[in-house]
Amino acid sequence: MAHRRKIVLAGLAAGAVTVWAVAAGAQEAQSPGVAPEKFKAWELLCPQSMAKDKPRICEVRTFITSNEGVRLGALAIALNPDPGAQEMPMIATALLPLGVDLTLMPTLQVGEGKPLPLQFRRCLQRGCEAVAAVGAEHLTVLRAGTLAKVAVGIGGGKNAVFEFSLAGFTAAHDEIKRRARKS
Repeated sequence: MAHRRKIVLAGLAAGAVTVWAVAAGAQEAQSPGVAPEKFKAWELLCPQSMAKDKPRICEVRTFITSNEGVRLGALAIALNPDPGAQEMPMIATALLPLGVDLTLMPTLQVGEGKPLPLQFRRCLQRGCEAVAAVGAEHLTVLRAGTLAKVAVGIGGGKNAVFEFSLAGFTAAHDEIKRRARKS
């Protein structure tokens, strides 16, 4: 299973780039006229692919903002573009601020549930991207939860915890699944 997980995560790189771009707000600029649909704290974005040979990637996402309205972080859950990914139907991507400790693995946790380890993929000007394939167990916990926490090392043995509201996640996830069945 560990070997399969490594293969799955290695295969997520192409999908994660798109998810990261969406989480950072870049896809709206690439898809004029496509506005995200609101589900309380979450948005659903499901634009047509710009390239005919690329799959349509739908995602739900939420943001943490400062008091001044500046986006500090994002959490996105997207359909896994790998057709053989029945075990891991979704991909979680956390976009975290620069300055995190890249030697420590971040985690995504809801309530007292089992933490989902995330793997850093890259850091760019907008932040550092960490991804993981998400199976049915973690989706069930996300759907039932009220708050998702992404913990990341910040050096000196300390962690920063980014909290994302799950208000509206279940409705947004239901809609992304409905659209996936239609395509």
